[in-house]
Amino acid sequence: MRKKAVTVLLMLVMAGSMVFASGGQDGGGSAIDIGYSVPDTTNPFLGWLTGAVKEKGAADGLRVQIADAGNSAVKQIEQIENFIAMRVKVLAIMPIDPNNMQGVIEKAQAQGIKVLVAGTDTGVYDVMMNMNQYNCGEQIAEMGIDWLLNTVSADGTTGGFAKKPKVIVIKHTSTLDMVNRSNGIIDKISDWGYADVVVATKEAQTAEDGFAVMETMWQQNSDASLVLCYNASAALGVNEFLMGQPGLDKSKMAVFAGDWSDPIQEVMDESASDNAVFRGTMQIVGPKLEGKQVDLDLATYTLLKDLYDGNLTYGSVIEDTIMKAFAN
Repeated sequence: MRKKAVTVLLMLVMAGSMVFASGGQDGGGSAIDIGYSVPDTTNPFLGWLTGAVKEKGAADGLRVQIADAGNSAVKQIEQIENFIAMRVKVLAIMPIDPNNMQGVIEKAQAQGIKVLVAGTDTGVYDVMMNMNQYNCGEQIAEMGIDWLLNTVSADGTTGGFAKKPKVIVIKHTSTLDMVNRSNGIIDKISDWGYADVVVATKEAQTAEDGFAVMETMWQQNSDASLVLCYNASAALGVNEFLMGQPGLDKSKMAVFAGDWSDPIQEVMDESASDNAVFRGTMQIVGPKLEGKQVDLDLATYTLLKDLYDGNLTYGSVIEDTIMKAFAN
């Protein structure tokens, strides 16, 4: 009897191992339904978005796994390869290097995996979700111009400056979309013609980089009134540096950028009382799906769920709506 019990136990263990190896009880399905690959989840915007999409998937019984590439293009491809090996049904990718992504996306598609690319056009995808990056940059600059007119100009007109206010631009240009947004900022503020524009030679995408670039720029540009950053993470670092400068009139300093999340909004809200100088950012509201405006996190999940169900209900190219966000 004891020998029979041991035999039965071993059979159960072996059966359990086979189920685990196959990824589920369906004889070959993946343990993950949607693989979500992003550059860096410590970025407040990406952390918020990926977390929200994962929660919405869980509510529907879909398993979403987030892969943080640590801003490494090589690591991102490795993580996507791993998702392919896991036989996920859908991939969501925010590419670090869009010029090196076509091969791995085509490999996924050849195995029946649907691919949503967001933020940067790779040229290969099932669904592309993006915004007008150049216009985003223009609107970042517009926020800065409006602030200068309302705060620095003596009479609220473009001719009301005692001297041209100095504006520092901190760009980021590692992808085409980043180039387009950065160029939108630089072109708009330069074409305005009423500012002394200084473009930092070093670039920033993270808060740490933003702090370091601003620290260097401040040595010869401490008379600046405005800083325009490619993204909110860099702006957070700039804000931290400026708030630590003794003697700086915080009411006469402003930082504007792109990208939004709840933590970023909290910092901007502090600017109403000059406890921060990060005063505004461009928020991706989300696209219109079937004529209705949908919040970005819900829209992203809706598109992924649609691909998971084998559909292409909303088309293959989706353009996000953007808006200016300020302190509440």
